[in-house]
Amino acid sequence: MNTVHDDVNQPLPPIVTPAVLEWAARAAPGARVTGCEVRPLAGGAVARQVEQVTLHLTGGHDPLMLVAKDALALEIAGLRAAQAVRPDATVVPGSTVVPGSTAIPELVASGPGWLITVLAPGSPLGWGDAVPANVLDALAGLHARYHGGAGLPAAIPRVTPAWWRALCREWVDPGLREHAARHPPGTTARARSLISRAADTPAAAAALAALTPTLVHGDVHPGNIVADGQRATLIDWGSCRVGPAVLDLANLVPAGSADFARYARTWRQRTGRPLDGDAVELGYRWAALQIPVQYLPWLAGHRPTRDVEAVLDQVEQAITELEAGRTRL
Repeated sequence: MNTVHDDVNQPLPPIVTPAVLEWAARAAPGARVTGCEVRPLAGGAVARQVEQVTLHLTGGHDPLMLVAKDALALEIAGLRAAQAVRPDATVVPGSTVVPGSTAIPELVASGPGWLITVLAPGSPLGWGDAVPANVLDALAGLHARYHGGAGLPAAIPRVTPAWWRALCREWVDPGLREHAARHPPGTTARARSLISRAADTPAAAAALAALTPTLVHGDVHPGNIVADGQRATLIDWGSCRVGPAVLDLANLVPAGSADFARYARTWRQRTGRPLDGDAVELGYRWAALQIPVQYLPWLAGHRPTRDVEAVLDQVEQAITELEAGRTRL
């Protein structure tokens, strides 16, 4: 059920914070917020509650659209840090799009356990759809801005060997055991064995030591890219990390593709130097391991055994290739 508040004689609800009012004043100069409408939206895999907030304005202005969601401290910290690569611009009245903006959502307000952003117009990309150029430019700008990982809040996890072992042993392995009844015993046994191998292989620590960390979104896939024509917004920052940049590319952009070339050009424009080819190659080999591993609990709980086995094949191949390439680090 929608919650509507549209009475100029009554105080606005708590969701309309001072920061929201300040943002609305910039977005619609001369207008005043008279009320709001709140309705639920479908949440992601992390957020428990996501709501669309429609602000009603005086003066004949079109409503302004926001999204309020439950958020962990790491998501708030990561999205706040990502604002550094947004251009200085304001929202056109009646629109949710910032002219010329990057794909980074505009953070309007936040507090303990929640955040509010501008609503991203459009719909999620489909698998195989072209990646809008502004997503590639935004990721390149983000990775360049925080190359080296300095100046980022401690609330954002760092992809270190210790973090990797904890991911495998304290997140993935329990998830596999939780969903073991959905699959033949051999599949679960194989999965747990591969995760143990992935956690302990020296090649993982060697790769992470060789790769320069940066701020990454951590869960870039078509469902987290909301597109409206040729422009798009990268939503759901609840998996942001300080880790290898290629983690944000591997689900979308093959190495050597035209899309990767676009990313590389923007990187060079931002930094004045080309990408390190050896680091890119190693980054893709690392991403080929981390990405399927971190999705395994979800796959085990939602997909048929044949899909789980296919991903286990990917994990096994990724471990083998990472270990084979260790001598070249």
